[in-house]
Amino acid sequence: MVCPPEPIPSSKTCKMLTIKLVHHTLKFLTLGVATIATLAPITSAVAQQVTPDGTVSTTVTTPDGKNFNINDGTTRGGNLFHSFKEFSVPTGGSANFNNAANIQNIINRVTGGSISNIDGLIKANGAANVFLLNPARIIFGPNASLNIGGSFLGTTAHSFLFDNGFEFSATNPQAPPLLTINVPIGLGFRNNPGNIQVRGSGHGVNYDNLAKPGERNQFDSNVTGLQVEPGKTLALVGGNVSVEGGVLRSKGGRIEIGSFDSNQIVNLVPAQSEGFSLAYQGTPSFRDIEFSGQAFANVTGDGSGSIAIKGKNINLKSESVLLADTLGQKNGGEISIVGESIGFNRSSVYSNTFGSGNGGQIKLDANNIKFENGSLSIQTDNKGKAGDINIRANSLGTEGGSGLVSLTTEKSTGNAGDINVTVNGPIAIAYTGILTDSSGTGNAGKININANSLQIEESYVSSEVVNTGLAGEINLTSANSLTSNSTVISTNTYSRGDAGKINITAGSFRFEDGIVSSQTEKDSTGKAGEININVAGSLELPNKAGISTSTSGTGDAGKININANSFLLERSRVVSSTQGSGTGKAGEINITVADLFKINATGVNTNTDSSGNAGDLKVRAKTLVLDGTALEVNSTGNSNAGNLEIVADTIKLDNSQLNANTSGGRGDIIVNSGDLILRHNSKIATNATGTANGGNIEIKTDNLVALENSDITANAQQGYGGKVSITTKGSRFLSPDSDITAFSEAGLQFSGTVQFNTPDIEPTRGLFELSETVLDPAQQIALNPCIKGFGSTFTITGRGGLPSDPNKILTNDNVRVDLVEPVPSTVSSTSTTQKKPSQQPTVKKIIPAQGWIYNEKGQVVLVAYDPTKTRPQRSSPAPISSCAATR
Repeated sequence: MVCPPEPIPSSKTCKMLTIKLVHHTLKFLTLGVATIATLAPITSAVAQQVTPDGTVSTTVTTPDGKNFNINDGTTRGGNLFHSFKEFSVPTGGSANFNNAANIQNIINRVTGGSISNIDGLIKANGAANVFLLNPARIIFGPNASLNIGGSFLGTTAHSFLFDNGFEFSATNPQAPPLLTINVPIGLGFRNNPGNIQVRGSGHGVNYDNLAKPGERNQFDSNVTGLQVEPGKTLALVGGNVSVEGGVLRSKGGRIEIGSFDSNQIVNLVPAQSEGFSLAYQGTPSFRDIEFSGQAFANVTGDGSGSIAIKGKNINLKSESVLLADTLGQKNGGEISIVGESIGFNRSSVYSNTFGSGNGGQIKLDANNIKFENGSLSIQTDNKGKAGDINIRANSLGTEGGSGLVSLTTEKSTGNAGDINVTVNGPIAIAYTGILTDSSGTGNAGKININANSLQIEESYVSSEVVNTGLAGEINLTSANSLTSNSTVISTNTYSRGDAGKINITAGSFRFEDGIVSSQTEKDSTGKAGEININVAGSLELPNKAGISTSTSGTGDAGKININANSFLLERSRVVSSTQGSGTGKAGEINITVADLFKINATGVNTNTDSSGNAGDLKVRAKTLVLDGTALEVNSTGNSNAGNLEIVADTIKLDNSQLNANTSGGRGDIIVNSGDLILRHNSKIATNATGTANGGNIEIKTDNLVALENSDITANAQQGYGGKVSITTKGSRFLSPDSDITAFSEAGLQFSGTVQFNTPDIEPTRGLFELSETVLDPAQQIALNPCIKGFGSTFTITGRGGLPSDPNKILTNDNVRVDLVEPVPSTVSSTSTTQKKPSQQPTVKKIIPAQGWIYNEKGQVVLVAYDPTKTRPQRSSPAPISSCAATR
């Protein structure tokens, strides 16, 4: 203590005051730690009081400092106004509003700037709604609870707004006007609104068993927290909102969570049934919302239950759950989450129907959505239709065991809901299951995924039916690239219901180490679905990928239709088949490629090993290249093989095959191309085994080249060989070891035919005009008859050694001339017993035919003159002596 200068006070007085102050200070210090510990709970107790601020006629009484009775207040119409300097409820305590029965809304504000800690009971009479506003902050502890007949709104807004312009403000406290005031129509947020926290111990249910309805029923029986009456609204609207193990409950009602930034207006809109919802003016600015520690929001009831969450960054983590099951005849509401970003980390959202009412939808709408072991699930277990899952975002990522699921149970008759995902930017799906399933008589839902780019890795996208319901379609659309690795995309039927279609549309599609399939399983009667793939750019299946439709039951396999600008199929397969005991038909495969279709070390085939027929295979491309692979429409059972039809500008086969082989009914091959090139043991075959007949092969090509033991065969064993018809406009070149055959091992009478066709040639093409007068008649008359006689010859040279068959080698044998007569040999032969050396045979002189005679039948025969004159001769044109001069 510093004493003032003299004379006020005297120095003696200053010394006495100093001694007294030191004495009190020492006395306080001697209280020690025990005294400080005693003072702490007193301070806490004071902070947890309910104290009016005097701006309205509110009075508060408490018998024990824990339970507070709130009386009086200002009444305007059906509204009761209270204004508090502090409003907190201690653990085990209560705040009891003693309102009249005609009061509809109890409207409370806290003006003192202190936090409202609610860890006890808030109670009101009748069906009144309770509104609590504290801009500083509101914390609901693990023991907080509600006992009110109406809805509850806790907010850190700065004021309530009314339709007559009145503002019941906590920062500018005024008494309500004398005019009648209706229900509040909105909330006004000014600068830096406080946060809202809801704390608790969580739902306490095994998260891994939450998919089981029995486990979820524990929520209703064992979990307590902030709860309003059925059909009412429980709303928390403030700055940042966090639910840390807290529990929020409204049976068949609404739970509204909103997080807003400064200078916002939020409208309170009456709900169609009871309670209210939140709406906004202009472009709102949000803050963050987080559910953690097994936080739980539940609106399960007879119907109409809805959850709406609106904020900036919204995160559900640590086994948090949102639940909206429909138990009765009413239709369920929706679970809606809207924000800048939405994240799920080991947390789930469920909307199911167990009654005749339809389930509500699950809606996510954000700029960015991320799932990490999170799930959305809709299900019907009765007559009601399950709701849909609708996701809209600019980017979406899933990983770590996440799931989007829509189901019908075995006893249900209602349809499952659809899964609709629309993303303006990229979607990255990893380690995720996206499933629609029908186990009842209802249909499974569709899966519709639409993105700017789509990446799927080690995931499962499926629609299945195990009863009489129909499986849903799968529609994947990517404006740009679609890539998939180690993924199954499938629609299947295990019973009487049909499997759904799979439609994939993309700018480009790369699919590796996975399968796109539609199947009918053993003992099923339903049909498999079609697979339609449309790619504006390149389609690539580079490694261990498959596109397949198959049937193992009585239903038919679906078609496969592929359209792309280019198609690379490498170590992968495109297959439609019937298998095992299946009697259904394999589906058609139709492939259309604008540019290059290249197949390497794999194949495309429709086949059957059962009583069902194989499907047809049709390929159209600019260029078709097969390297160590096959296009096949085979039958290894007793049914028909399919037909193979190929149209391309250029077809190149290198150690590859086009097959329509059969042990049942025949299959045909039709090829239409500009150039057809077969190399290195390539085959085009419609061979038959057993008693089956070989199929037909029809080839129309400009140029045909078959080299290095490449064959075209339509052979048979015990049946008839097929027909091979080859029409070429240009050249045909076959190496000696390449064959074209259509024989039957049963004998020549069973052999087929091989036919080469050359298109008709225009007769006037290639002709040139000759003179009408080849020789001058006058000159012919003037010729010397001796010169004419001896100078005329007629010679046939034959082919000059050229073979008529290009497969035969050239020969230098003498030319065979029929129109000559041999001149008798003039060499005498003498018999002798003496051995003589061998002699070369005398070559007979060939004399051209230069005359004719009549034989004994009166026929004209061309003959040569016999120099020996031992045969009848035609009259000599002139004596030799008279023509000697001309020789």
